[in-house]
Amino acid sequence: MHSRLILKKLILTGDGKQDAVIDFHEGLNVIAGASDTGKSFAFECINFILGSSEVPSCPPEAKGYQTVFIEIKDSCQQEVFTLKRDFSKDNYKSIFICYSAYKDIRQGTFEKLSVSHKAKKSLSKKLLDMCDCPYETVIAKKAKGTTQSFTFRSFIPMIMMGELRVTEKHSAIYRINPKGSNSSTAELTSFQTVISGRDYEKKEKEVSPEIIKAKLRGQIEELSYMIDELRTENAGLEVQDKIRDGQDIVEKIKEINEFIDCKKEEVKKYETEYEQLQSKSGEIRRKIFRLNDNIDKFHLLKKNYLSDLERLEFIFDAHDLTQQLIDVECPICHSPMRVEDAESSNDYFIALSSERTKIQIQISELDDTILDLQNEVKEKERSLEDITLKSELISQELNAILLPIISEKVAEVQALLDIQEQVNIVLRNSEKVKKYNDRISELTNKIDNTKADKGNEIEPVAESYLTGLCNEISALLKECNFIGKEEKVEFNNRTHDLEIDGKPKASYGKGARAIINSVFLLGIMNYCLERDLCHPGVVVLDSPLTTYKEKDKKNGENDESVGRGIKEKFYKMLADEGTSKQIIIFDNEEPDEEVKGKINYLHFSGEAKIGRKGFIPE
Repeated sequence: MHSRLILKKLILTGDGKQDAVIDFHEGLNVIAGASDTGKSFAFECINFILGSSEVPSCPPEAKGYQTVFIEIKDSCQQEVFTLKRDFSKDNYKSIFICYSAYKDIRQGTFEKLSVSHKAKKSLSKKLLDMCDCPYETVIAKKAKGTTQSFTFRSFIPMIMMGELRVTEKHSAIYRINPKGSNSSTAELTSFQTVISGRDYEKKEKEVSPEIIKAKLRGQIEELSYMIDELRTENAGLEVQDKIRDGQDIVEKIKEINEFIDCKKEEVKKYETEYEQLQSKSGEIRRKIFRLNDNIDKFHLLKKNYLSDLERLEFIFDAHDLTQQLIDVECPICHSPMRVEDAESSNDYFIALSSERTKIQIQISELDDTILDLQNEVKEKERSLEDITLKSELISQELNAILLPIISEKVAEVQALLDIQEQVNIVLRNSEKVKKYNDRISELTNKIDNTKADKGNEIEPVAESYLTGLCNEISALLKECNFIGKEEKVEFNNRTHDLEIDGKPKASYGKGARAIINSVFLLGIMNYCLERDLCHPGVVVLDSPLTTYKEKDKKNGENDESVGRGIKEKFYKMLADEGTSKQIIIFDNEEPDEEVKGKINYLHFSGEAKIGRKGFIPE
């Protein structure tokens, strides 16, 4: 992708003067408002700082301003630099460059560049290098066939258009009327170079018809070789018998895709069912876990009950044993030893017996509960086995039947697509063969009609390039409602200008010519950027909409102004172009409020008390 220039800031300075500054952004920039506010002067300053030999005509309010600066950014390298040039007669031939933004130039160092492109360090070389421009030569004089260097100024007629030139009847590729102009040939061949993407090669003088015929025969031989290669490629594809079945292949692909979609729906249904089963399985497993946990707790409780029962049995056994003991004397005092009566209380043992019965009942009930829980666990486990079996059946259906069928059908579709692609290659190759054969017929006719060459004619640019350019211009004119959808834009190779449905641009009114000429430059930029051809990526227009209102027209005099609707559409169209390019417009006519919100807009009121008066600050 070629780099392009982005104009960032225009500054005018003078001793004891407040800087006059205009900021520019990528995309559309509109500086509009009253007449005589310095818009055209700002345009001339841009032209001057970009290498023009014409010093701008300073208006009275600009008295005391001596130096113009412009801040430029490289779109690819993101390098920012500032150019400086003085208006004075002693210094205007030199331009200085500082590799920093304007606000930082006091810390930077200025390097001198020459306005002449022949110098080793020239402004032209710097700007062309930034645009990755490889062009070197164009034709200077048609009659002599002499050449001159392609410079950055060669771009200027195609990127800048002043208020006088914008309404001219001659082609927009010329700075002045080509009749009698010494630069018209260079401007024409520069235009041809820009839209073709290659240096213009002049025709050799005194070329014999035999040499021309030999070149034509060489082209025929090359085309014949290409035809043979295409036919060989077609033969190797082995799909000739399937060309007539092209529509059947499309229908077959459609049918199989519908079958695949149907099977995918089945897969989706099974997957949903499988997910539901897995969810249910998880729920059952959680219930089994809770049941087993309860069973374990009940077993522990039963163990406690058995321990209590064992303690009671021990008490009863101890009581029976103590009742069997005989009275004995104390071995020390020989007094009789008796069992206390309280221990043999009947109430106490009745209570113990009741407690034992209660525990036995609780143990029995606990056994019943444990059994019920164990039965419930078994029931849940059987349900879990059923779910597992169903899940396995679904997995088997998916993995063993449906998915293999889908894979097989997908492979079948891919095979058909491969065949279809080969059929398309054969058809494309056959079309190329036909086109090359037609070209061979044309070249053969040229050989038959070749005569001695005059040696001083400039060949017109290839029709395909001009058609592409006209398509870009036509799209812009239609988008701003200047022409209808069916109207056709063509390039006249005699006038090197545009015609709309056969009507020459020169036949239109002044306001209409301004629109056509402006769109011509915008179309060239779009054409180049769309095709990655070298272009600065910026267009600067002065008064393209011709909005300055003159006195009432006399009876019978044509109104050559442009309608308001077209102007609004023109601004809206450029606002929607985006930021991949830069468009700067100086005009009396303002865009509507919606467009103003999308773009970089600056208004010159003409009155010091209302906003900004003009380019030169009060």
